[in-house]
Amino acid sequence: MWRFISCVLCSFFLSVPLSSHMVQAQNIAEDSVTTTTVVSTQSTYVYDLVADPSECVNSNPRPNCGKKPELSGDRGGPMQYAVFFTMLGAVGIIATVIVRNIIRRDRAIAESMKKTDD
Repeated sequence: MWRFISCVLCSFFLSVPLSSHMVQAQNIAEDSVTTTTVVSTQSTYVYDLVADPSECVNSNPRPNCGKKPELSGDRGGPMQYAVFFTMLGAVGIIATVIVRNIIRRDRAIAESMKKTDD
């Protein structure tokens, strides 16, 4: 029973976002009949940093070199934290299921060994 419910829920959650993206893609395809070309005259990238770029741009940036997130999807924004905690929760659930199944298997092996000893 639980397997059926979990399969139905998984298929629902996996199909809902895909269908909404397909509708958006169709709307974009219909709206993109007229295209415009934008030519950039700027050839170098300018880092949006608070401090001096020579101190901040390296493999291990120093504290206070970046800027505060402005949008929810920016680095350090609320969406990044939500994804992090969702992943932690999923890993915790998976670890709990694995440990529970190992304990069940060990108990079953111990009982079968006990029966063969008698």
